[in-house]
Amino acid sequence: MAKVIMVQGTMSNAGKSIITAGLLRVFAQDGYKVAPFKSQNMALNSFITKEGLEMGRAQVVQAEAAGVEPDVLMNPILLKPNSDTGSQVIVMGKPIGNMKAKEYFKYKKQLIPTIKEAYNKLAEKYDIIVIEGAGSPAEINLKSDDIVNMGMAEMVDAPVILVGDIDRGGVFAQLYGTVELLPYNEKKRIKGIVINKFRGDKAILENGITMLEKKCHTPVVGVVPYGNIDIDDEDSLSTRLENKTVGAIDIAVIRLPKLSNFTDFSPLEQYGMRYVSSVKELGKPDLIVLGGTKNTIADMKWLNETGLKSVIQKLAENGTDIFGICGGYQLMGEKITDSEGVENGIDTIEGLGLLPVETDFYMEKTTRQITGVAYNGKKITGYEIHQGQSVVKGGQAFSEIEGRKEGCVLNNCVGTYVHGVFDETGFRESYIKKIFDKKGISFDVKTIDIEEYKNSQYDKLADLIRENMDMDKIYEILENKETDYTPQFVLPKDIEARSMEIIESEMITEVPEEYKPIVKRAIHTTADFDYETSLYFSPNCVEQAREAIKRGASIITDTNMAKAGINKRVLGKYGGEVLCFMADEDIAKRAKENGTTRAVASMEKASELEGEYIIAVGNAPTALIKLKELIEENKIKPVLIIAVPVGFVNVVEAKEIISKCNVPVIVARGRKGGSNLAAAICNGILYGIE
Repeated sequence: MAKVIMVQGTMSNAGKSIITAGLLRVFAQDGYKVAPFKSQNMALNSFITKEGLEMGRAQVVQAEAAGVEPDVLMNPILLKPNSDTGSQVIVMGKPIGNMKAKEYFKYKKQLIPTIKEAYNKLAEKYDIIVIEGAGSPAEINLKSDDIVNMGMAEMVDAPVILVGDIDRGGVFAQLYGTVELLPYNEKKRIKGIVINKFRGDKAILENGITMLEKKCHTPVVGVVPYGNIDIDDEDSLSTRLENKTVGAIDIAVIRLPKLSNFTDFSPLEQYGMRYVSSVKELGKPDLIVLGGTKNTIADMKWLNETGLKSVIQKLAENGTDIFGICGGYQLMGEKITDSEGVENGIDTIEGLGLLPVETDFYMEKTTRQITGVAYNGKKITGYEIHQGQSVVKGGQAFSEIEGRKEGCVLNNCVGTYVHGVFDETGFRESYIKKIFDKKGISFDVKTIDIEEYKNSQYDKLADLIRENMDMDKIYEILENKETDYTPQFVLPKDIEARSMEIIESEMITEVPEEYKPIVKRAIHTTADFDYETSLYFSPNCVEQAREAIKRGASIITDTNMAKAGINKRVLGKYGGEVLCFMADEDIAKRAKENGTTRAVASMEKASELEGEYIIAVGNAPTALIKLKELIEENKIKPVLIIAVPVGFVNVVEAKEIISKCNVPVIVARGRKGGSNLAAAICNGILYGIE
C-alpha cells in the first residue's frame, strides 16, 4: 500500500491545491509513482476521463503534475452546484441526482464505503498518495460525518500538513485557531504547518513562527512565497476572473453567473483576454466567448436582464466574432427547452438567435473524450460533458467526430460542445489568425505548446516547493511513525527542574521577570499555558507581599486543599502561618445564622483579625464578593488578594470586581483557577524570598 500525506487548509483558497500539486511534482521528480486524491470536491470545473467519467478539474491538474493519467478514483465524489442551495451529485464519475445541501449532508455518510474503496484501489497502484482536504477542518458546524478533512485522514491514518494564507492577513490566528478548535486526536494528526502566499522578507516572521510552533506544538515546515506560476488550479479562479491580459486583440469572455470550466479560456490569455459581466464592460471586442454553464436557462435569463443579449446580438450583426462552448453554444441557439426539469427552472426560453440551433435538456448526461477534425481542417481534441441535446437546422457542422457531425458554424458565429478545443495549437492559431487578419494586423504571436508550457510550470512549482519547504521533514512526516512514548529516566530530585525547563522553552509571552517564577509555577501545577496571559498582577503586588511575609504576615485561604499545598516551612520561618476557617464550628454557626456561605463567614472572621495577611481564594467567588464589601466599608485591607476561584456562576464577575478594588491583587481572569493554583501562587511568592 502507498504511503500517504494529507494537505489541509485553514480556509478555502489557502492554497491547498497548489501545495498538493507541488508536492506531487517533487515526489515524481524524486522517482516515486504518485497520485492525488480528494474524496469530495465541489466545483463547476470538471473533466472527462478516457472512460467517459467525470471528475474534478483540480485533481486533473494534480495528476498532470504527478505525470499520471487522470483517474476517477482520484476524486470519487464531485458536487457541481446548480443552484444557490443545491448541487448535482456525481459518484465515481456518474451523476446520481440533484440534492439540496441538507439532503446531501444526511446522505453523504453512505458514501464512505465508496471513498474507502476508491482510495484503496488507488493506493495499490502508487507509491505515494497526496490527499487534499476541502475548506477548513475546523468548520465545527460541518464536522459531524466529515468525509473530506479529518474524517478522511482518520479513514486512512494520514498525517496532515496545515496550510495558512498569509496574503489575506491573520495567518497566525488562522493556524492557531484551527488547531485549537480540533479535538486532541485530530490535533495529533497535524505534523507540519505551511505559511503560504508570503511576500517580503521572511525574517520578519521568525518571532511569530517561534511562538506559533510553541503554541501548536507543531513545526512550521515551510514559508512559501507568491510564485509567478501559471497553473489552472481552482484556488486561482477568483483571481483569474478579475485579471485582464493585454494583447494584440481584445477577447471578451462573458462572466456568466454559473460559468464553468474556465480552463477552456486559458490558452486565449496570450492574445489579450478579459472577463466581462456588464454592457458597460463589454465595449467592442474583436471576439466574444461564451463558455460552459451549470445552468444554461438561468444564465440566458441573466443575459436578458443585464441587457447583454441585445448588445451581443448587435455586435454579431456588425461582424464581431462569437464563439460558444457547451452551454455557451446552447445560449447562441434560437431556443432552449427543459422538458424533464433538469435545471429546475423555467421550461423554455429564447436564446441569442445567432445559430440555427434548438436545445432540449434530458436527464441522461453525455460524457466522453473526443478526437476529431474541425471545419477549418484542423485536428481537435477535448471532451464533451452536457445534458442538453441540440438539433442543428442550418449552417455547417463545427466538426466531424468519429463519423458524426457536431456543433454549428454560421458566418462569424461558432458553437461546439467540445471543451478544451483551444488547447489544440493548430486549431487555435488558425481560428485566431482570422481575427488578426480581419483587424489588419500580422499574426506573429509566438506559438505556445500547451503541454510543454504546463510541464514547465509544474517544474517551476516543484522548484518553489523545494526551495521553501523542508522536504527532509516532509519525507519524515510521510513515514508516519508512531510517536515514541518511552518514558525518560529522570531522577526524582530533577523532575521539577526539568519541568521548569520545558515550561520556559514553551512559553511564548514576554512575562516580566518579577512575575515569571509565579507564572511558571502556575503552569507547572495546572499544565495550562493560558496562565501566561490570564494572570493579572497589580503593580508591585509581589514585592509588597514578600515584604509583608518578611514582617510575619500570614496567609488566609478558603479551602483546606490550598492550605495543605502552601509551604508552611518557608512561611513559618518569618513568623507567619496558613489559616483556613472553613471547617471551624463558629464559621458554620455564623453562616447558618446569617443565611450566607461559609466562605462569606470566613472573610468576615478574617476582617476581625489583627496583623498583616494575604488572602488566597481558590474556590468561592462569594468570598471575593464579600471582600469587596468589607474593603469598601474599610473593615479589611489585605496585603494581597489572590483571586483565583474556578467555576461558572459569578466567577468571572467576582474576579473583575475585586481587581478594581484599591488593594494589591493577583487575578486569574476568566473561569479557570482552583485551590491548587492558589497554593502554587502563594508558593511562587514564598520561594522568591529565599
